Amino acid sequence: MAKVELDELKKRLKDIKLVACDIDGTLLSSDNRVGEGTIQLVKELKEHGVKFTLITGRVHSASVKYAKMLGVDDPIVSLNGALVKFPEGGTIKAFYLPEKKVLKALELAERFFVNILFYSEDKVIYTPENTIFPSYIGNLEAETMEVDSYYDYTDKVLRVVLSSDRNYILYKVAHKLEPPFFSNISTTIYPSLKYDHLTYLEVKRRGISKATGLKYVRKFFKLKRREIAGIGDFYNDIEFLKSVGVSVAMRNAVAEVRFNADYVTSRTNDEDGVGEFLEILLDSKKRTNP
Repeated sequence: MAKVELDELKKRLKDIKLVACDIDGTLLSSDNRVGEGTIQLVKELKEHGVKFTLITGRVHSASVKYAKMLGVDDPIVSLNGALVKFPEGGTIKAFYLPEKKVLKALELAERFFVNILFYSEDKVIYTPENTIFPSYIGNLEAETMEVDSYYDYTDKVLRVVLSSDRNYILYKVAHKLEPPFFSNISTTIYPSLKYDHLTYLEVKRRGISKATGLKYVRKFFKLKRREIAGIGDFYNDIEFLKSVGVSVAMRNAVAEVRFNADYVTSRTNDEDGVGEFLEILLDSKKRTNP
């Protein structure tokens, strides 16, 4: 299913020094497993000087265990670009929400009796009153922290999520948080996939994406665009896949991702499609540096 001829692809892969890989629907199978082939290939590629960074919508702590599983300590791009941080080390870049916006979200949540939680760099923070969220948090594989009050944790918030069974209230909250002109935040409203009656409102910094986060990884390692390969499957991967030298879509990817990719794997995430591409990359590296 290659869109670039395999010989041409392998020529371009000789320059690759970093692979940026999405997690859900890409690295992980449907039952949250990493392919054994991928684990071994990442180790072998490391010996050829190829770094491997995870790039995800997950919170940082929900990604660290997969970095450990792969044996890599390269930066993780999490929360769709809002945070770039080493698995066990320092932060390269964090795009915090303005504190006055966080406080405004809190005030609106209290006024309209809406549930709310915060994402910090490493944890999802919630209070005992937010009874809707424990089941939501459980799906995130993230570290959590229950606190008595949010007001001690408003200065370093990367994302705010509000929830209600009255979606019209969330639209009203979003309008008050994000005025029509020159706003430095963006809001997204979407239905719960698990609970038919619930709707979520996500608040984050405007202009942040996986591509933004990857840019800081690239700068940190002093890499050129042509030296990075990206692998993804969903709409939030499109922008970052357009910013790399070689873009790869999983067979199970949405049509738009497959259309824009240089290479589409013949295997899905349940068949270790990432391993398929890494095999090609390793073969290219072996031919270059036997």
